[in-house]
This record gives sequence, C-alpha cells and structure tokens, in this order.
Amino acid sequence: MGIEYVLTLLMIASLFVIPWAVVSSYSMEPTLEVGDLVIITPPSLSCNLLLGHVAIYYSPVFNDYIVHRVIAINNAQGCTYTFKGDANLGPDPYSVPYNNIVGVVVFVIPQLGLLSLSYRTFTAALYMLGIIILVIIPAYLLDK
Repeated sequence: MGIEYVLTLLMIASLFVIPWAVVSSYSMEPTLEVGDLVIITPPSLSCNLLLGHVAIYYSPVFNDYIVHRVIAINNAQGCTYTFKGDANLGPDPYSVPYNNIVGVVVFVIPQLGLLSLSYRTFTAALYMLGIIILVIIPAYLLDK
C-alpha cells in the first residue's frame, strides 16, 4: 500500500469527521461563492464572540441551513443574533437563537463543493452516467 493511497483514504475519511458545508447561494459574495466548501467549528460558548464572524445556522422559516455573517447580538433576548448575507441589502428578517447556530466558518476551499451541489439535478446525474460510461468502464476493461 503506497503513501498516496493512505493519504487519499485519510482525506476521504476526514470528510466524515470534520464538519463542513457547501455554499449554495450568492448571498455571501464576494466573501463566499456558490460551490465553496466551508469547514466549520462549533460556536463559542460566549455569546459576544460571534460578532462579525460568518456562521451557519438552521432557519425554521426556510427549513434549511443558512451561511451568513453575524452583524448584531441581542443579549436582552437571551443571546439572539442578527445575520446578514454580505451581498444582501438588509439583514435577515428574524433573530436567530444561539441554539440554532451550527458552527462558525474557519476555512474555505473554493469551488470544491460544486459537485455536491450539481449531483442533485437530473442533468448532473446524466453527466455522471456519461463519465461512468466513457471513462470508468473502458478503464476497467483495459485493466483486465
């Protein structure tokens, strides 16, 4: 077993251990672009340390996860946050409680998540099928 094989296995395994997400909208441009893979860490236990950071939170309004920047903190309401996408004109229309914050973005890998976004469409499934037919199957047959 070569070192390249071991390193590849470690990289693939790390995707299951390290929390990550893929940016799927234009609301954070130019800071983050669609398809960027973001590595996250759990949020700080201190309410005030998130101000100015890009974080991921769960929105029950949209039933989805949102990647936006914390622009204000309201301690009077038990530590709730106001978020805003860098490209958006105004803040998100609701306060986000601390318990809805999934993590804080600590590292960005540009465009690595594009495949993750594209596999959800029928066209992408056809492309993947084409790749299997044109590349993987002939490579398998030539190896025999």
